[in-house]
Amino acid sequence: MLSELKEFLTRLLPIRRWSQQIKGLFSRNRVPREAKVLASYLYAQGLSLRRLCNFLRDLGVKTTHVSIWKWFQRLGKRLREFVSRRRRRRCLVADETEVRTRSGWIFIFAAIDPENREMVYLHVSKHRETIDVLQFLRRALRYCEGNPILVTDGGPWYRWPARRLGLDHVVISGGERNYIERWFETLKDRLRAFDCYFPTRGFESVENLCAVFCFWYNRCRRHMTLREPPDGGEGGFKTWVEALS
Repeated sequence: MLSELKEFLTRLLPIRRWSQQIKGLFSRNRVPREAKVLASYLYAQGLSLRRLCNFLRDLGVKTTHVSIWKWFQRLGKRLREFVSRRRRRRCLVADETEVRTRSGWIFIFAAIDPENREMVYLHVSKHRETIDVLQFLRRALRYCEGNPILVTDGGPWYRWPARRLGLDHVVISGGERNYIERWFETLKDRLRAFDCYFPTRGFESVENLCAVFCFWYNRCRRHMTLREPPDGGEGGFKTWVEALS
């Protein structure tokens, strides 16, 4: 079965290029790199670690759920800088949600471009103070040309940061804000594999998981309305592999 998997993946990209792409990302051991790339892609889509273990065993690959988690964490560090691209944006729709972790509750701030449904930036914080929002918005603006309009639900923690950054701040309910609400539902659908709970104490592991999820959402997942990924292009597993080059 493992040889059949390699043959299938070779049809997508030459096996020599596979080795060059992922050599620095996944260390060489008894688990083939091709299996690691495929498993991390399926994990981003929502499969649990234990189900992936069973799937890999069916292919003749022996590993543990802890190993798969480590592969995914390394991938998160690699893909952080590729989650979004700098481009001109008319507006940013921002919101936040609270998620439980092993060490307590945290806030996940997100900014989405309503034009193409692209997740522009995601920020993890212990608090929901104006200083946290300022840091979040500053980093989100790195991926924007010009000064986009900021759209929120009216949370008071957005007012001063918007003025500080010189952003036009519009408060609405419904309309373009629905896009960020739907995105959070997509994220929570993924977290339901953890019972909506991050099984970790460290911020870095949460950020790594979110980075990989956002990359998959922007570049690989075909949006039901757009019929393509928010970032455009072909999407799918081939885009996932090419991103590791």
